[in-house]
Amino acid sequence: MRFKLSEGTVIDSGEEPWRTEGIRICVFGGPGSGKSYTAALLAEQFLEQGGTVVVFQPRAEYYVLKERFDVLVVGGPHAKDLDFAPVSPSSYARAVVENRLSTVFYTEDVEDEGRLVDFVSRFIRCVLKYEELRRRPVLLIVEEAQEYAPARPSGRAAPPWVYQRMTKAFKDCFLQGRKLNVSAIAVSPRPQEVNFTVRQLANLTLYGKFSPQDIQYLDRECLKWYRQRGLSVDASKLLDLKPGEWLMIKGAEAQFVRVTEPRMTKHGAETPKLECVAPRAEETAKTVSELAAELSRALQEAKAEEGELERARLRIRELESRLSDAEKEIERLRTALAVKETLRIEVKPEVELPRIGLPEPSLPRVVESLDIDARQVWELLKRKPGLHKTEIMAAFGWGKRRLNNALRTLQSRRLVRVQARKLYALEPII
Repeated sequence: MRFKLSEGTVIDSGEEPWRTEGIRICVFGGPGSGKSYTAALLAEQFLEQGGTVVVFQPRAEYYVLKERFDVLVVGGPHAKDLDFAPVSPSSYARAVVENRLSTVFYTEDVEDEGRLVDFVSRFIRCVLKYEELRRRPVLLIVEEAQEYAPARPSGRAAPPWVYQRMTKAFKDCFLQGRKLNVSAIAVSPRPQEVNFTVRQLANLTLYGKFSPQDIQYLDRECLKWYRQRGLSVDASKLLDLKPGEWLMIKGAEAQFVRVTEPRMTKHGAETPKLECVAPRAEETAKTVSELAAELSRALQEAKAEEGELERARLRIRELESRLSDAEKEIERLRTALAVKETLRIEVKPEVELPRIGLPEPSLPRVVESLDIDARQVWELLKRKPGLHKTEIMAAFGWGKRRLNNALRTLQSRRLVRVQARKLYALEPII
């Protein structure tokens, strides 16, 4: 494959370093720097040479490729062929690899970020898998790459493992692309937020115009690494670049270039409507029809699975609630059993024992003068010292107020002591 940015700037897969490493491109620049224009130019040239292009875009720009090329547009407000249902990525990947169906995905149609990133990562893995047999030229373009392979996956909308799996898929695409005839372009306005390894695996990096507030981060997070390798790069020069002008870094070389090669189709950011659409080949129409039917079945299956999953979730919540209630009841019974074991009072049989002339034990006079509740509590504490209030209430079947009244009476006579929330009876002071 051969890409031409200008008369003096050509990327040829037959030359080094791309002959041995494959084509791995990163395009970084602020808004209006010409990122999408340049990436679309490369996509046009790839399609013109018989390759297959796949684009993941958050804004409807690449649909204009349909003016000249037989491209499937999935989702989006313009020139849509199919709705974007993030199901069955293997079906899309098979159509791309086996039927050479170039596809543009409009990612804003998927509100769930985690579901979108997971779909893209699985799609890339399927493409690499199918390319093991076909080895047909495929170009993957991912706009807003920092949303798929972020520098820090934690603290985002989806779990970190979703982004880590996507980052691995991106790395595999970069590292295994040459063997499988897959090239990749990562596009981002925030290079410092793109995974470091993904950035460093690129063997051609374009830095466009950035705003002053981004220069400091860009210099510290991105360009510093090149200077450590001996390249002379000055981040401040990026402030003066015009749209389509780039600092191009490849290997040990860094130079400023300007994209002058004209586009074959209009720029999507400036063209809301298509004036013409390239005729669709019969084979492509058949592939699109089969893909639509397959996706419809996959979507119905996904909805059925989601319904089953939701029913399973409801059943799990119901069982968890019943389990919680059962655990509470078990704990209540254990507490009651423990109290019963602690307060077990032996009931003597009502049999009159022969009197042997010993005087019957009597309560101290101070205790006998107490009311019945206070006296019962004092007697219980004498037999079972160190009881809690709850255990005393359980023993007599009293409420908290009745027990507190009895304890106040005992405390006023200095007949009870509290230590570590346990109660102990005191002998009266004579």
